[in-house]
Amino acid sequence: MTPLKKSPHPAELCRVRNDVSQKEPRSAPAGPFACARSELSVLLCQSILNLPPRSQAVMNSHLRLQPNQRRSCARFLRFTLVWLIPLGCFAQQAPAPQQDPVPQQVSMPQDSCAFSAPGRCAIEIARDQTGILTSPFRMHKKDLLWLAPLAAATGAAFAFDHKTLDRVSTDPSQVNAFRQTSNFTGLYVPLATIGTTWMAGTFTHNDHLRETGVLGAEALVDTMLFTSLVKFGTNRVRPKATGPFPESGEFWPDGRHYSGGDSFPSGHTAMAFAFAHVIADEYPGWKIKLAVYSLAAATAAARVGGREHFPSDVLVGGAVGYLIGGYVYNHRSASSRNYVTFSPIVGGKTFGVSLVFSRSHDDGAAESSAP
Repeated sequence: MTPLKKSPHPAELCRVRNDVSQKEPRSAPAGPFACARSELSVLLCQSILNLPPRSQAVMNSHLRLQPNQRRSCARFLRFTLVWLIPLGCFAQQAPAPQQDPVPQQVSMPQDSCAFSAPGRCAIEIARDQTGILTSPFRMHKKDLLWLAPLAAATGAAFAFDHKTLDRVSTDPSQVNAFRQTSNFTGLYVPLATIGTTWMAGTFTHNDHLRETGVLGAEALVDTMLFTSLVKFGTNRVRPKATGPFPESGEFWPDGRHYSGGDSFPSGHTAMAFAFAHVIADEYPGWKIKLAVYSLAAATAAARVGGREHFPSDVLVGGAVGYLIGGYVYNHRSASSRNYVTFSPIVGGKTFGVSLVFSRSHDDGAAESSAP
């Protein structure tokens, strides 16, 4: 009867593999799965060799598995090999994310919204509206940090709405001047900027300019749709250019729909702040931010000066537009897409995993290791 061969100690196998690998240089892995097998072997061998002798003996005794245990272990290792380790190898083979904050290097996805593809734009706007309308269900306690001050400011504005409008001039020339100013800063400037950036980006093949125009237009459409829905639901009566009247400022006067009940919130102000947020995120320099937010604030002041809205209307409109502009940029911009690099760390007596979170540009990278 032939005696059974004693299984070699795992550390001995690894020492042999280690000696061979030192004598013969390894060729680069042919692909993610070959890389996966190589990385997995290196990790296992390095971990065994770095264990103290007593731990190696204990490990050797526990590696004598029953057939069913071997099959379970094989399935687990196969899952790790096929799905987890290739992810790390692929991330290592992929080019490093761009650290140069040059806007022209941003590339828009092929399936993103574009003026030449209105169908995709309609789908994205529908998704935006779904996300915006369902956002209250995803609120967290930390949102109270901005919700509470906004609610307090809105309540104070409501309390002084009529007193503020009483101080606003009813002179027709001044009222018309303010209204024309608000149309210029809150509507014409954003539309002209959107058209100019999109055309310039298209003709010069500048993806960043083109994205600015597309996202600006998407933010305006999203804001217009959302504010129209809120206007219809609140049905607040606008102030009169000639002075106060009984129904002015009321919500659903006499319990019926009022034909002029579209005061809350201010659509011009909301669109101005949505546009400003997109531009400020696309071009985060302080001069650009100062210019676009000053333009939005001027729109809000002009809507009150033109007796088109109450202060509470423009306050809530500005907040709504700012949030929608940020939502569109964070969900649609190419530069807001995160990249994760997964790679093993082997050295000394420890090994671990390195996760590198980065963005395509502007934001650099932050690295964390899980031992």
